[in-house]
Amino acid sequence: MPNSSPSRLDGSWRRLLGGSGVVLALKVLGALGGFVFSVWVARTLGDAALGRAELFILWVTVGATLMRGGWEGAVVKAFGAWTSQGQGARIRRAFRRWTGAMVLIGLVVAGLGSMGFADALGPSPWIGCGIGAWVVIGWLAECLRGTGHVSTYALFQPGWWMLLAGLLIVFGVEDPALALVLSGLGMAVLALLGAGWWFRNRFEPAPQQTGTSDISMARLALPIWLGSVLHLVLSWADTAMLSAWLTEADVAHYRAAFRLAALLTFTQFAVNALGAPTFGALHAAGDRAGLRRTVHRIGWLNTAVALPGLLFLMALGPWLLSWWGPAFVREEALTALAILAAAQALNALSGPVMYLLNMTGGERAGLAILGGSAVVQLSTGLWLVPEHGLVGAAVSAALGMAAWNGVGLVWVRRTQGFWMVSLANGWWRRS
Repeated sequence: MPNSSPSRLDGSWRRLLGGSGVVLALKVLGALGGFVFSVWVARTLGDAALGRAELFILWVTVGATLMRGGWEGAVVKAFGAWTSQGQGARIRRAFRRWTGAMVLIGLVVAGLGSMGFADALGPSPWIGCGIGAWVVIGWLAECLRGTGHVSTYALFQPGWWMLLAGLLIVFGVEDPALALVLSGLGMAVLALLGAGWWFRNRFEPAPQQTGTSDISMARLALPIWLGSVLHLVLSWADTAMLSAWLTEADVAHYRAAFRLAALLTFTQFAVNALGAPTFGALHAAGDRAGLRRTVHRIGWLNTAVALPGLLFLMALGPWLLSWWGPAFVREEALTALAILAAAQALNALSGPVMYLLNMTGGERAGLAILGGSAVVQLSTGLWLVPEHGLVGAAVSAALGMAAWNGVGLVWVRRTQGFWMVSLANGWWRRS
């Protein structure tokens, strides 16, 4: 018995690497699409146009996340459980019912935007249509992830949305917001048709099966929604504050630095998307040694990308920012890039700390940690951004990341008995 666990884990590890490779490839291609869009808008339409486009993306992301109400996270858990229990017919019925509700929400939001409400809520009259499209896209992506279709899930990410928008700009659409809306609507229609076809053919109708009710789903969705809201604060508060005190061009310069720094966490999206269910399974089985090995190996993958990437960004930062244009190579942007890159490297070194908390019964602790980190970021941002601009925004974002990783590491040590920092634990260690 003692010898079987490592072999099973090693087999799971090999499958994790293989599956993550596909997702990582799709993530890389999607991220390249986001870079192409960003650079193309800055080069052809100017810094301010890119700033407006980034703010449009901010509003769409925030609005769609709020409108989905956390159900996209709850459906991952529900569909994952029903898949393992063989309740395919229930998945099919639930998908049809809940997808209908999400489509209705998307249509209502788009309709309100077309009636003029967007003028008071966002930077573009197209904001309602953009939010409505991403209510549907985000929901369908999580439905696919919940049933194990992670590679298709990776296709419905913002990078691909931006790539399609960039192609529309190349073909003559001069308003980046309109290009984003058109590409979002196209993705929503394709996702709805494709996911509908897949669920209809993958899961056969059958007599009524029992399972999680809508009421229990709503209870499950609430903490997930709260966590999503806190993630929004930690991901976008710096950009929102810059838009309040500085110009659209400043927003563009900061977001270029932010996108470059985010390259250091590429592997987290791919490996964590597949590794999170493994955390839950090992925790449920009481296999703390296996959990520790899996966490450290995933952390080493993240570290292997982040540390060389950090050196690369530090050495070639001015050249990389010059892709967007000469105005982006300014001292503030370079300093912001260095700060954000260091924070993202810390994020990678810490490993998938929030994933581990959420999959091992630490959801409440995770919410508290994210809430405290959001307070840290908001308070420091309000203090620093008006006086220090891009550098102040970068410092506030870095402090938010440091807070959730630092406290999360201590909490995992307290509850699981090991430190997650990969450099302190060689991947070869088995105990």
